[in-house]
Amino acid sequence: MSNFFVDDKLYSERLDICRDCPMLFKPTMSCKRCGCFMKIKAKIGRMSCPDKKWLNVKDSANTTTDIPQQLIQQAKDLMPRLKGGKAKDQATKKEMIELYNATHESHFNPNTSCSSCISTCYSGIKKIAENN
Repeated sequence: MSNFFVDDKLYSERLDICRDCPMLFKPTMSCKRCGCFMKIKAKIGRMSCPDKKWLNVKDSANTTTDIPQQLIQQAKDLMPRLKGGKAKDQATKKEMIELYNATHESHFNPNTSCSSCISTCYSGIKKIAENN
């Protein structure tokens, strides 16, 4: 867990880069390119800017065993709202994708309608929920 989140200094540096970026939608601090909320994404070591303005931390956790307990619990709590791989609403779908991005070092757009992308995210969250 110690490598999952970046330290406060790096977090601040990442957010400063985002604040200067024209792709940042400042009212919500979300990225227009990837759709992520940067106050969350910038804190996670394995995440990176889609425009490579800041990169992931190389020694970040790479396996599901290194996922913090609160994210494992979030995956378990999310599963009942993902019956048969289908999210019960848009907010649930977005939460699933953002959680997958946070735990799998990926950059799926949380607003995607791509069935393949959604299926990948569902499978990953299901694996976390069932194996931890």
